[in-house]
Amino acid sequence: MAQGTERAVAVPERAVARPAWMVIAEDVASLPAGATLAQRVAPLLHNLTLAAGAGSATLWLPEDPSDACPSPPAGRGRPAGVAVMTDRPGVRAVVPVRDGNRDAGALVIVDGPAGPAATVPAALLAQTADCVALLLREAHAQAACRDERGRAQGMADQAARNEADLAAVLDAERQRLATWVLTGTTRRLDEVTWRWRDFAAVARDDPPGAPAALHALRTAVDGLIEGFRTVVRAVHPSTLRSRGAALALGELAARLPRRSHCTGDLGRRVGWEVESGIYHATAAVLAALPATGDAELLVHFSRTAGRLAVRVSDPAGSVERLRAALVVDARLLSALGGGLRCHLSMADAAVVDVWLPESLAGTDDPGPGAA
Repeated sequence: MAQGTERAVAVPERAVARPAWMVIAEDVASLPAGATLAQRVAPLLHNLTLAAGAGSATLWLPEDPSDACPSPPAGRGRPAGVAVMTDRPGVRAVVPVRDGNRDAGALVIVDGPAGPAATVPAALLAQTADCVALLLREAHAQAACRDERGRAQGMADQAARNEADLAAVLDAERQRLATWVLTGTTRRLDEVTWRWRDFAAVARDDPPGAPAALHALRTAVDGLIEGFRTVVRAVHPSTLRSRGAALALGELAARLPRRSHCTGDLGRRVGWEVESGIYHATAAVLAALPATGDAELLVHFSRTAGRLAVRVSDPAGSVERLRAALVVDARLLSALGGGLRCHLSMADAAVVDVWLPESLAGTDDPGPGAA
């Protein structure tokens, strides 16, 4: 058997042709599980060769058996490949092998070197064509199964990579949050403790100076409380919950020590995990930019092709420093199916693109501007 060609089958020693179903039961079924399609079809062709006398039997298949040509409407003839087989010299019979409503190939009886082929019973040809169709369908199903197994393995590998990325990002975020809370709180708590001792000493030794010492203590306590509020707002901002990521990021940009301008829109609200992801990634970008600079910081929100995207442009930024500072955030977005890209614009401004799909389906998104 060959694709697009024919291959003669040697006449076996058995002298009597059997019903096709018997060949399937006795010869094909006994083949090992890893037998190829050619090995499984060969006993059926051997059996037809017996019935053909001096002739031989072959199986013609299209170049791509998985894409067999559709069966034409009644009265318009067979597919071109089958018609060519019928017109060749020495061909005594051509029987289409049908798979549902299409012709998947053809059984061909041809004359042999010793003389013309005998007439093969139509019933045997029909039975054999049905059996070959079953074998072809089985081969296609096995190929599809292999493809699905490969796809499933690829998805499992991707899931394992995402799991590793998320675990690493979670650890990094835990350490970053602990640094915010512990470092800032410890410093402010030390100041409150020192101010309290100072107030106690002044109240004991210099009562007229107590109001000033008390004011300094209250200022230190206010700083401690405001530090906690800042951490809470950074982790779980109220505007993000109530009005969405774009407005929350607009508020965050407005609090920066340098000028900023926000444009665009992220459209309708989406799931919390997406809005939170795009917010915290963009917040990390804003935090990584230089705190000072005369040039205006540009933040643009967009939503196209099922993707939420934020572009931050800073003429004073450094692409290399931003890449180094945002490694963890880029890894997190990648694990969620989005991404973070740092590059230089045509105007030599540092640009950071942040994006996430509007629904986290676990598939990779190449991001804005990708082909």
